[in-house]
Amino acid sequence: MRILLLGASGQLGSDIVRCWRGQPGIDLLPATRADADVTDRAAVRALVAQARPAVVINTTAFHNLPLCEQDPATAMTVNVVGGWNVAAAAREAGAAVVQFSTDYVFDGEKRTPYLESDARRALNIYGAAKIATEDAVRIANPDHLVVRVSGLYGLAGSAGKGGNFVETMLRLAREGQPIRVVADQVTAPTNTAEIAEALLPLLREGLRGTVHLAADGETSWYDFARAIFELRRLAPDCRPTTTAEFGGPVRRPLYSVLGSERVPRLRHWRLGLERYLREKYGDLS
Repeated sequence: MRILLLGASGQLGSDIVRCWRGQPGIDLLPATRADADVTDRAAVRALVAQARPAVVINTTAFHNLPLCEQDPATAMTVNVVGGWNVAAAAREAGAAVVQFSTDYVFDGEKRTPYLESDARRALNIYGAAKIATEDAVRIANPDHLVVRVSGLYGLAGSAGKGGNFVETMLRLAREGQPIRVVADQVTAPTNTAEIAEALLPLLREGLRGTVHLAADGETSWYDFARAIFELRRLAPDCRPTTTAEFGGPVRRPLYSVLGSERVPRLRHWRLGLERYLREKYGDLS
């Protein structure tokens, strides 16, 4: 299976490259923004036509939430127009498209894990952009798989966010700063390597439509931070706070755990965290 991967140097894309390397029957073609900016329709069409893939995977996104609120036009252009360009170019080349989306398409009012069929309602510009991206991709290419994920962290970190949550917590602990983490936002933080490994069998099976790939279990960001410190044997001044006390320009769902009615959930979030720390630091000490 010949697969063109857009966003190959990003947090999720780099783990797809790493985990799929040497997989039998997979011819993976990694591409970055230098190869084609997804907002440039002509460049995307030319790249896809040249690659002649069976599947195009789009991991690109504009996902810095505060910047999305400040610059909704760019958020919509990169996410929605970019998603449309990729899906349409894939259709023209006779290829399927895989588009990544987010738990932030939901408003958090449900309080039990969101399923693929649940109604979407975003609380912020990023979530609204991803709802529109999902719809644009479905319209542009009927041969699609929309993959919703949540709370991503990976070895490459997120360039748009300056790393990832795990590394931010460890940096603050090293600096000896007081750490305040929201305890009323509940999700299932997911190691991008686990997503990469779960996605490949779905592509081999030809799964289409919408699917949720997220870690099993659920935790607040505060308890996730505590698990990070426990596994690294650190004891910083880390205390819980509330979303209201923490403040900030972005409304976020208080509950955004993803379940699935189509595939099993991934391994428990703590196992994914342990794996990340082992691969990043060599051990858990």
